[in-house]
Amino acid sequence: MTYDDYMRMGNPWAVLRAAPIHEPARDAAVARIVDTMLELQLDRRHISPGWPAMSITALAGEAPGGGGMHDQMLIASQKYSPDSDWHRACASMMKMVPARQMVAMLMQGARVRPGHSGSAFSVTAKQMVERQGVLMQMLGMKGAAQFESVEALQKCGRRGRSKLRELVGAQQITQEAG
Repeated sequence: MTYDDYMRMGNPWAVLRAAPIHEPARDAAVARIVDTMLELQLDRRHISPGWPAMSITALAGEAPGGGGMHDQMLIASQKYSPDSDWHRACASMMKMVPARQMVAMLMQGARVRPGHSGSAFSVTAKQMVERQGVLMQMLGMKGAAQFESVEALQKCGRRGRSKLRELVGAQQITQEAG
């Protein structure tokens, strides 16, 4: 299988299981971990529904079976929430990488080619270094170490991806029993 095949796989755990013995799987696993962390930091950081997995109509006795049954749709959606095994495992894995390297990987992963988006991350590498304070704050990394040049950012990102590859190859991330 190729890197692209692994990136298209629906189950990230299958990619992770193949990573120790197949280099394209290892590279795809690293990309998926970085993408998942970007999702957590950019999209889901502020999601907090604030309600239990109880159907209101069930509590009122209106739903079939009534009497406070769990809302199965809410439970199913929470399975894929940032609290899923995959999200927790990725967050745990990223904690094993030095903070500066994690920031570099996330900044590089969030970058969009200039002119292809209205995003603040639609920047050149030089602009990324110039605007790093704002970009880090958007990633929830306020107060993170600064990069003095494009080369320093790229070198740090490479070291971070290399560290993640080692951890994934050594099966340092496992699916929690659930």
